[in-house]
Amino acid sequence: MRAWLKPLGFVVGAFGACWLGTIWYWRASNREPAADDLVLYLLVLPLALLLLVWLGKKIYTGMSAAAAASAAAPATSAEPAPAPTAAAPALTIVAAAVRAPHSQSPDELRAALAEGAARPALDDELYDDHGFPLMTGRVADNDPAMLRDELEPWLTARGESVRAFSDEQWRALNAGSAVLAELAGWLGVHPQIAEHMARTDPRAPTALPLLHLLPVWPAGWAAATRQLADEWLRQILVRGGWPRERLAPAAPQAGTHVNGVLATLLAHAATDTTAPLLAVVLACDSHLSETGIDALSGAGRLFTARHAQGEIPGEGAAGLLLADAAQAALLAPGEALAQLRGAASTELSGSADVAKRIDSTVLRRATEALLQHTQCPAADIAALTADTDHRTGRVMEVMDLVSDQFKELDPATDLASVGAACGSCGAVTYLTALALAQQEALERAAPVLCIGNLDPYRRDVALVAPAAQA
Repeated sequence: MRAWLKPLGFVVGAFGACWLGTIWYWRASNREPAADDLVLYLLVLPLALLLLVWLGKKIYTGMSAAAAASAAAPATSAEPAPAPTAAAPALTIVAAAVRAPHSQSPDELRAALAEGAARPALDDELYDDHGFPLMTGRVADNDPAMLRDELEPWLTARGESVRAFSDEQWRALNAGSAVLAELAGWLGVHPQIAEHMARTDPRAPTALPLLHLLPVWPAGWAAATRQLADEWLRQILVRGGWPRERLAPAAPQAGTHVNGVLATLLAHAATDTTAPLLAVVLACDSHLSETGIDALSGAGRLFTARHAQGEIPGEGAAGLLLADAAQAALLAPGEALAQLRGAASTELSGSADVAKRIDSTVLRRATEALLQHTQCPAADIAALTADTDHRTGRVMEVMDLVSDQFKELDPATDLASVGAACGSCGAVTYLTALALAQQEALERAAPVLCIGNLDPYRRDVALVAPAAQA
């Protein structure tokens, strides 16, 4: 029944608009309509309008699908996340970048977590309903004022204004822009760019691969907002030296979950081993605004002194530059790199936020399946990273997994919980944990498992290992 509400509302709106406009015109011109006029303007006109909209939607959908398909399979769709295939090869993590409350890089975050210096703090700008400062994970120096000034003429040229983004979206985009600019520095020195630009005939073949930009936007961002933000991110890549014509067309919906995007990339690499693969997976978000706090508070999810099991709002951005082995060798020759060996997700039967008991069964099974698929014994795992926050249910779920499958690991030194240190920030928290897993794998020279249990409806796992071991 609900599926019919939107189209029914559009039909009613179309007829209503035509009728009101026609009646107003007849009254303004003091005209007495004939029977033919009634049929033409009150029936034929709204039907023609609906037909025109329907045809336009069909044409647009067909063109979008054709453009996405011609680009490459990685940029099509990542929802839902499929189970990893038996032949899926690893993807090299050429670079990782983060903007988190306690660091500007995965290495800094790893050090802050090891020292116990990374934890949420009382906010000096946001307060609860009783006037007390909230506990938040705020990124230092994340002031979007300069970005807003820079984008104002760019937005104006597109018929938009700075109000196209809300306060928290500006903060998210500011952090995301910094992360992408850092990754663009790696892409801008690709050795095949010079050869590509030196071609005298733009239609001549080129060895420079298509670059897939795969942003994982917050679920609450409108489609128009996502599209505008995507255009800006592409501009950052072009400014960094990547040719615009070698950017794959934007996918209509890349995905709302990181592992969905990663699993699709791995599946594509397994089915087409000859085509080069180069992609940036990016997430940015912020819950630090009056609107964001009100939304969490209204849903009963905000951490306060009276609600210790609520979420601590955070913000930040994270990104991974992924490539096949050949492209990775071109971008980072001689560098010690880590590889993403697998990623999988499982849906829960209900929300973990309202579950009456802690159950790690789904997470344990997903972990077992991933380790079996990647042929990695549990005993080889040297560390765990997770998006887990401070909430008792989430913490105990991971502790159950550790005691069941990773008895040799010490949670005090071998488990890094990004959510507990930086607050809750959706896909950003998990992608930050994955960037941290890459750093841990290189430092420990051993496989690292990344766990996602922050989302109330899904569980995610990913395996990262040094490239020499993959």
